[in-house]
Amino acid sequence: MRVGTLLAAGQDCDVYEAGTGKVIRRARDGRSLEREASVMRHARRQDFPAPEVFDADGADILMERIVGVSVSREATRRPWRAPAYGRLLVELLQRLATVRAPGWLPAAEGAPGNNLLHLDLHPGNVLVTADGPRVIDWANAGRGAPAADVACTWLIIAAAPVSGPVRRAGRVLMAKAFADAVDRPAVLPYLTAMAERRRDDDNTHDAERAAIDRLLARETATSSPRLTPKDSTLKENR
Repeated sequence: MRVGTLLAAGQDCDVYEAGTGKVIRRARDGRSLEREASVMRHARRQDFPAPEVFDADGADILMERIVGVSVSREATRRPWRAPAYGRLLVELLQRLATVRAPGWLPAAEGAPGNNLLHLDLHPGNVLVTADGPRVIDWANAGRGAPAADVACTWLIIAAAPVSGPVRRAGRVLMAKAFADAVDRPAVLPYLTAMAERRRDDDNTHDAERAAIDRLLARETATSSPRLTPKDSTLKENR
């Protein structure tokens, strides 16, 4: 696919202009993104706010251009809204927990189940737009138990390194609001499994591994010793 101006550079993909209202997401290493495109199409068919996909060919996805600001940037600019953004992440996970995964999607290790999992639904991958939140970057999507997605998001917002006192304060507020809105004892078994997965990631730094260990130690110490996974891991909104 022909690309225009480079708009954004991520960890392993670049986003280019591709005409009015469209962009091309291109894998920098040339790997195929066609499965990711299929996942986004599936999510949209189930009324989940994923980007619209127009075409996919090898390392390229032609998709809609979303005009919005990431939750992470919004929380930095408006730290007093960090708790609301933490609850927004929970609401998105609640919506995703109602979506069954397509049968061809690989299972997530340590989280048996048949729901669609994003497995990277963090503040940087949620865009705030005029039409509501949109969830991007489905490269890690898998099939499994919704609690695994909750655990992944919790680990990222509680342990991923951030710089500056304002961002650190906002992260604490967001993580607390998120944790208060989920069924923490039910999520804990998956939190442990997903922590191992994140620790083994080559992109995880030692400071983040230490923060993960602190989170697990704190949650384990305050939870019942007789924990078993539950079907419902997200508290109902009241």
